[in-house]
Amino acid sequence: MGQVAYICTSPAMSASFTNVSPQVRRSRRFKVNFAIKVFAILRNRKVVLQGRSHDLCEEGMAIYIPAELERGQMVQVEFVLPHSQQRLGVSAIVRDCDGFRCGIQFENLTAADHQAVEKCCETLAAGA
Repeated sequence: MGQVAYICTSPAMSASFTNVSPQVRRSRRFKVNFAIKVFAILRNRKVVLQGRSHDLCEEGMAIYIPAELERGQMVQVEFVLPHSQQRLGVSAIVRDCDGFRCGIQFENLTAADHQAVEKCCETLAAGA
């Protein structure tokens, strides 16, 4: 895990990928699907958006919400981790957004929140 491989089927395709460097992830990602609530500011208004998670890692998650957020925007996210009854409320920064799919990075997790996310990822890894 950790690197993306590009498969090229022709010399012309190979040439187009020669300047592409592999993406390296800091943490392994796990497919998940649980409810989330995002608190954000859109068009100068505070909004609460209901959404779904898509994948989770120790650093953040990919989510689907019915709004387009801006890269760099700070949000608050509430969710209950899988295999847990613990509700987390965390700050996050939007790192990537493509339509209704956003990648968010957790910011300033408390020690307890970090431990809960880490334990959840360990449990998901054991079941993979």
